[in-house]
Amino acid sequence: MNHTGLKLVKRRKKNMKKQESTIGNLITDVVKGPIPPRVDNSIGTGNLHIKVKEIVGRKGPAPWIEVLIEDERNIGTLIASAPDQGNQAHWHKDFDEWWVVMAGKLRWELTGGRIIHAKKGDIVWVPRGTVHHIVTEGDEMSLRFAVAMPPAEHVWQNDCENCDAIWEPRNPS
Repeated sequence: MNHTGLKLVKRRKKNMKKQESTIGNLITDVVKGPIPPRVDNSIGTGNLHIKVKEIVGRKGPAPWIEVLIEDERNIGTLIASAPDQGNQAHWHKDFDEWWVVMAGKLRWELTGGRIIHAKKGDIVWVPRGTVHHIVTEGDEMSLRFAVAMPPAEHVWQNDCENCDAIWEPRNPS
């Protein structure tokens, strides 16, 4: 390994130790070694094997959401939207958010005029501070799995800088 590569490896190790220290201060539920799963619910959060097809069948036509994974580190939400429907524009101050598109086609309208078109199998990541408005494109329901960090607070926007949608004023939840 050359000198530059060695410096890069050392810097990464130093950053990882610093990150582990910070995370260790925030996360109190830390295990000392391998353990069996502490929870395995048949439905809702804590289900080790989630069958998306069964959830879609139970929930029916869009729009709907269902939180599938929730602990102090993660929140994973399955979101179904009908054609031409989506969420209200918003942003997050303290976490990034990402999605796996599981069905249909979606459009992300972002701060600064950036538009992302995504379809089944795509992953979209939006950094904290970026306003995002997500709309289903095409003729079929979309399904996306959103991954965020709890408590997943939203800062709602009453308009979207690069779309025609406007909403009733809404307080953050």
